[in-house]
Amino acid sequence: MSDLRERLGLDKSIASRVARAVRMSEVGSALRELPATESLSQIVAKCKELGAGKRLVAQAQRAIDELDAAIADFPGDRTALVTAIAATESGRGSTGRAAVPKVSEAKLRAARRGAHNASLFAQGICCETQACISILLPGNVGGKIVGKAAQAVVMRTTGLRRLRPGYPQSILSIRGRDDTNTGFDRITLEGDPIREDPGVALIREFCTDVASQVRLERVGRVHSLVLDPQSPPLDEPMDFAFGFVNLDFTAPRETETEKWTATSYTVSRATRVLLREVLVHRETFGDVSPLSIFSIDATPMVQPELNGPDPTGRGRVDQGDDIVPMGKGYRKRGKAGEDFAVPLGLRSLEMLGYDPDEFERFRLVVEYPLPLVRSEVWIRLAP
Repeated sequence: MSDLRERLGLDKSIASRVARAVRMSEVGSALRELPATESLSQIVAKCKELGAGKRLVAQAQRAIDELDAAIADFPGDRTALVTAIAATESGRGSTGRAAVPKVSEAKLRAARRGAHNASLFAQGICCETQACISILLPGNVGGKIVGKAAQAVVMRTTGLRRLRPGYPQSILSIRGRDDTNTGFDRITLEGDPIREDPGVALIREFCTDVASQVRLERVGRVHSLVLDPQSPPLDEPMDFAFGFVNLDFTAPRETETEKWTATSYTVSRATRVLLREVLVHRETFGDVSPLSIFSIDATPMVQPELNGPDPTGRGRVDQGDDIVPMGKGYRKRGKAGEDFAVPLGLRSLEMLGYDPDEFERFRLVVEYPLPLVRSEVWIRLAP
């Protein structure tokens, strides 16, 4: 590399890439390392100045032009090409198919941040953190576990901020009951039925004053809390939190028709940190280990409660992160910057009337999560 820099007057980064490329034994790996074709042409021109033969220079420039044309013909940009050839780097496995190397977390994070910036620019609204806490509860009636287990869903967004006036933003939407259903299968954390006003699900102590600017909007059977295009003001970030319980959510143990249960959440706006926690009642569900999957596939699966996540991996997205067991309740703390939802989790369990130590807690943290990608957490029910 030092010889290339001195003799050709190359920038350090260009010289480093060329040095790595010429040492590669695979075409795909060499192509990944090569600098842009403009830089390659400059190198050839410098070699000509230093006395390289005309025939060799012409061959080199012709190869560069062909390479440039091939890259231009490839769908997408150079990044797409590098992604497509990545599978050639690890040779071929026993099946004869190219083995796809694991993408580094640094590159995945950079890609996610790029998507974050694009979403932020397009929507003009972003938030600092989003937390989704799913709590799988026993179905309690008079202190006895009966029927299906319930699921509490607790959500919190911090630092929601508009960068410019934009469009109305839905904070919480709940589908109302139809006229033939007089019962209510969704209640607040404190047990009150949620009918037509989802505002009763707000946890006011975790909301900023600007949360009072949300308005109720009803479209058909869907009732939503909506922020108008001017809310929150451009100079005033907003925090809000809400929680509700879905009754009769899942069988607590495996049955002939139910072997899996799942809870999902989709990030809809640019977010710096996504926290997903799943708390599983130990006595009700036994010893289970949640499985985390990210997906963009909207095709409904066949009997997911019986067959579990799609074994084909259709629509999967790599976020580079996995779910981490955190032990009983909230005894174990996470890394700095990951515990922003601990007070909300503790308060939610208090409102539900449960001791945190009755639950096994699992945590997933993603920095700059990809927007519009569904985060699925699957649980294989114990026999």
